[in-house]
Amino acid sequence: MLVIRSIIFNIIFFTVLTLALFFGIPLRFFEKKYTYIFWKYLSLVLDFITSKIGGISFIVENEENLLNEPAIYAIRHESAWETLILIHKFEEPIFILKKELLNVPLFGTLARKAETIEIDRENGVETLVNAVHKVEKLISEGHPIIIFPEGTRASPGKYIPIKRGIALFYKKTNCPVVPVIHNSGTFWPRHGFIKKPGKIRVKFLSPIAPGLSPNVFISKLNDMFGSEIEKMRSIEG
Repeated sequence: MLVIRSIIFNIIFFTVLTLALFFGIPLRFFEKKYTYIFWKYLSLVLDFITSKIGGISFIVENEENLLNEPAIYAIRHESAWETLILIHKFEEPIFILKKELLNVPLFGTLARKAETIEIDRENGVETLVNAVHKVEKLISEGHPIIIFPEGTRASPGKYIPIKRGIALFYKKTNCPVVPVIHNSGTFWPRHGFIKKPGKIRVKFLSPIAPGLSPNVFISKLNDMFGSEIEKMRSIEG
């Protein structure tokens, strides 16, 4: 039954996603605000499909840490779920993503229109400098910035040290960083076709205030990630 449900879910989910992206292409000729609206409502539709057909819903803890001021959100990365469905919790978010994702047909066009910032791993220093300038500009315009600081998708319960690039954004923007931990990979495995019904827990941790040195900041962020990942693993038991 789980296999059949997963087949039906995957067909419907990715068909809707592909059609939406295809029909959304004309948005590149309009103001960018309409692209943000597009992504928000597509996220809500995909959340509905994931919940009703896939049986995967989510709850948010400590939502008061979703700030009403410019901030950087350092989000745990376990699956495609947090890149496509968690979007609607933020107002006009700007994602920092690896360059390869922005080369995906349809998706890349609309992601760039929403001012997604690309990171080219083969050109590390230059791409980071350019990204910092863009983040500073977009933060000043009031956009929340979303980054996956581990640099890759992790298995549920597995701790991966934070890449140091986020410390540069933290220092240059003088903004708080809000760590966000979840367990999406438990139900939506990163390389798995089978989706497992259940409830994803999303936890917004206490913001890290600006002003720390890069080393202290990275150490604190690593400690928060490691501690909360361990807590989630012990709860799932």
